[in-house]
Amino acid sequence: MKVPLSWLREYVDAPASAAELAKLLVMAGTGVESIEGDVLDLEITANRADLLSMLGVAREVGVLLGKRVRIPAVTLAEGTDALGVEVEVAEPGLCPRYTARVIRGVKVGSSPAWLVQRLESAGVRPVNNVVDVTNYVLLECGQPLHAFDANLLRKIVVRRAAAGEKLTAIDGKTYLLDRDRLVIADAGRPVAIAGVMGGKESEIGPATTEVVLESAQFDPVSVRRTSRRLGLSSESSYRFERGVDYETVDWASRRAAQIILQLAGGRAAKGSVEASVPAPPRPVARVRPARVGQVLGMQVPTPRIREILAGLGCSVGGTDAALEVTAPAGRRDLRIEVDYIEEVARVEGYDRIPCDTQFGLRVAVDDPRDLVCEAVRATLTGMGAYEVLTWSFAEVGTPNRVPFWSPGPLLPLRDPQGNVDRTLRESLAPRLLEVLQTNESYREELHPVFEVAQVYFTDGKGFGERAVLGLAVPGDVLDAKGLLETLFRRLSLPFEVVPAALPFLRAGTGAEIRSGGMVLGYLGSATPGLTGLKAAAAVAEVDFGEIVRGARLGTPYRDFNRQPPVERDLNVVLAEGTPWREIEAALRAGAPAALESVRFLSEYRGKGVEPGKKAVAFSMVFRAPDRTLTGEEAEGAVKAILNSLQAKLGAALR
Repeated sequence: MKVPLSWLREYVDAPASAAELAKLLVMAGTGVESIEGDVLDLEITANRADLLSMLGVAREVGVLLGKRVRIPAVTLAEGTDALGVEVEVAEPGLCPRYTARVIRGVKVGSSPAWLVQRLESAGVRPVNNVVDVTNYVLLECGQPLHAFDANLLRKIVVRRAAAGEKLTAIDGKTYLLDRDRLVIADAGRPVAIAGVMGGKESEIGPATTEVVLESAQFDPVSVRRTSRRLGLSSESSYRFERGVDYETVDWASRRAAQIILQLAGGRAAKGSVEASVPAPPRPVARVRPARVGQVLGMQVPTPRIREILAGLGCSVGGTDAALEVTAPAGRRDLRIEVDYIEEVARVEGYDRIPCDTQFGLRVAVDDPRDLVCEAVRATLTGMGAYEVLTWSFAEVGTPNRVPFWSPGPLLPLRDPQGNVDRTLRESLAPRLLEVLQTNESYREELHPVFEVAQVYFTDGKGFGERAVLGLAVPGDVLDAKGLLETLFRRLSLPFEVVPAALPFLRAGTGAEIRSGGMVLGYLGSATPGLTGLKAAAAVAEVDFGEIVRGARLGTPYRDFNRQPPVERDLNVVLAEGTPWREIEAALRAGAPAALESVRFLSEYRGKGVEPGKKAVAFSMVFRAPDRTLTGEEAEGAVKAILNSLQAKLGAALR
C-alpha cells in the first residue's frame, strides 16, 4: 500500500517527514518496505485490511499521535429522476450487499492534475475522470467501486456464471467462466467478474453520458478462488479478498458520486437501489483493565485504555472493571479481549513493556508422542532419509487408491459452491511417491522420504482418522525393510514381516508389518499404477499410534563385555519357502547362552542346490561374559545350532 504523505495530511496532522512517519508505524507493528520521496510503501499483513486505505492509515496515525482524524463530509445533491435500474442478487451468500447509483449527463474526459498526481503517487494509472474517481475513493476508504455505462446496463443480476460463458475484461483478455465464478450480468450475459474486474463492453468511455455506480460487498473466499483460478488480480480483488466492511458500502458510493458530479458534471438520480441481507452484528468483547496489566506486565490506567480504544474507532462502554468494547468498521481482526490488549500494547509502545517482568512458568510434561516423533526423525534421518510434508488431499480421479486402513469410499472435499474436486487422503504412500517422482524429474539423487501425518477413512459408522508413519524408498523392498527394522530396534519394538497379497503392491513383494502379533502396517514394492517413477520404489506405512503405545525409548545399561568374540559362519540348505524369521528362531532355540548376535549374509539358488531348495548363509558371534571361549566350545555351539535347524526345518549343511 503506497501512502503519499501529502495526501495523508488531508485527513490527519502527520509527522513532518516520511522517515518520521515510517518510524512511528514500524514501532506500532506496521512494516515499511521502502520510502521514495514523500511516499511510503507499507507492508500490510492479512489481518490489517483497514490499512489498505488512506483513511485507515490516518486513523492509525491519529491514535498513535493523539490527533483528530478528519473524515471527508459527504453531501450528495440528488435530483428527482428515477433510477431506471433493477438489481437482483441470486447469491446473497456470496454478495451480502449490493448498491447501485445512477448519474446522468456526465462528460467523460481527463482528470484534473491533482487527482492524476494522487493516483500516480499511489501506483494507480489514470484512465478518465469517472474511472479515476472510483479508484480514488477505493484508495481513500478501502471500498472498491465500479462504474458501468448505464446505456448498456438496465438490469443488474448478481449470479453464478453458466458453464462455458466468456467475458472480455477491461484488460483486453477473454476469460472462460464456470459455475464457481460469481459475475455481474445484465438480463442475458456477464458484464463483470464480481469483485475482480469489469468487462470491456460496459466500461466507461468518451461516449458515455450515463453511469451506473456499483458499490458492493462480496464473499472473500469466492473472490480469492476466482482471482487465483483465472490468474487475474486487481486493486479491488486484493481488498475484497481481505474483507470489506458492510457499512462502508453506501458511504463510498455517495462519496464517489459527489466527486463525479464535481469533476464530470451531470446529475444524480434520486437515491440508490440496494439488495442486501441484514447487517451482521459487530462483535462485542469484555476487556478488563486488570487483565491488560497482567498480560502486558505493566499497568495502563483505565482512562488511557478507553482513550486508545476510542481512538481506534471502537465504541467503549461498561464499567472501569470491565469495559464493553464494540469493534469499529473495517477491523475484522478485533473480536476477543486479547485482540484489544494487543492494540493497547501497540499504541502504548512495545518498548514500554518492562524487560524484568516476572512470568509464572509451569514445566511441561514431555508428551510421549513428541518423544517418539523425535526418535523416529533422528533414526531415519541418521540413515539418510528426508522428512517431508505433503498435501492432505488428492485430486478426484487420481489412480492412487491404497485402501489398507479402510476399504470404505474416499471422503470428498466440497468447495463453497458444493462441487467435489478433491478427496481427503486415505494413505501417505501416493504423495510420498510423488515427492520421489518430482525429484527424479529434476534429475536429483533419490533418497528415502518419510512423513508422520493423518490419514482419513470411513468405518461404516462415521468418519475416522489415524496417525501413520509413511515411508517411500527408491530401490528394492529390502532397503525399506532394513530402515524399518533398524527403527523398530531403536524403539525396542519386536519387528516381523509376514507375506501378504496386497493389490497396490507388486506381486510377491507385499507383506504385513507385525509387532507382538499385531498387524501395524504394510510393506512392499509399488505397482506402476501407484507411481510414475522410472526406477523401482518401495513403500511402507505403519500405525503411528501403536508405535507410540509400544515404544520403549529408554536404553537399559549393560556393562561392556571385555572378552574377545568368536565368529562362525554357517551355510545351510533348506526348503525354498522358509522365511528368515523361522531360520533365526530355530537357530536361537538351539543356541547356547554365549550366542551374542546373528546376521543374515546371503541366499543362493542354482548349481549345486536342488530345485525347490535354497542355500542361506549367516554369521554368528559368540562371547562369554567372564572368560574367553575355547574353540571346542564354539564348535559345540555351532553343532547344537545345526542340529536344531535340522530338527525343526529339515536343514542340511552345504
